[in-house]
Amino acid sequence: MKTILLIFMTFFALTFASPVTPVKPPSIIESLSHFLYIHLNPTFQGTLQQLIQLVFQFGERLFQPVDQRPTRSNGPVPAQWVSQLFGEVNSIATQWNNQVTQFFANIPTIFEKNSRSFFSLSTITHMLYDAIGILINELKEFFVNRIRQVILSMMDKKGVKQRKGDRASGELSFEIFFSVFQQQVSTIFEQAKGQLIANIDNAIHSVETYWHDLKDGIVGHIF
Repeated sequence: MKTILLIFMTFFALTFASPVTPVKPPSIIESLSHFLYIHLNPTFQGTLQQLIQLVFQFGERLFQPVDQRPTRSNGPVPAQWVSQLFGEVNSIATQWNNQVTQFFANIPTIFEKNSRSFFSLSTITHMLYDAIGILINELKEFFVNRIRQVILSMMDKKGVKQRKGDRASGELSFEIFFSVFQQQVSTIFEQAKGQLIANIDNAIHSVETYWHDLKDGIVGHIF
């Protein structure tokens, strides 16, 4: 019993006597970058979900004949085009997330470029506006072009003809369908941009308020 107790006490002493590796606290730039990530990333993910839903609605119009669409009585019927489109959309989502991740990785650079006037939040805010505008345009161009390529490739493999006709005959061509789809995509991206800018304003306002409160607290403590 004494031997066991001695071993335990020795282990206990060695464990708590061992040096603890200090954990480096995040810098103020890292903290602010993470703060922006928390405010902005949900909008990027929500936008992607909206776009994916729109893509499947678009695919349904092209690949699923009206007279074969499932009704509420028989429930959803799996279709081959759904699984094919799902695989392509997964690939697009991965590239989307990579671009968004790269955007957040570059945010510290925006702060570092303004390190001398770090608390000139107005300058930082406008730089973030510009960065968001560039990213939104890149994501929109990437998404529209990839979906066009994917859908045309699927139509070619399935032998779906790009029918031409007028609305009276009910034969809408692919280009007409895609034009409507593109307008809907543009609307989603415009809404996303507006929401992201609003989120930036809210985040910067929170930082500004915190900074002024901290400064006033320090001054009040000194005097």
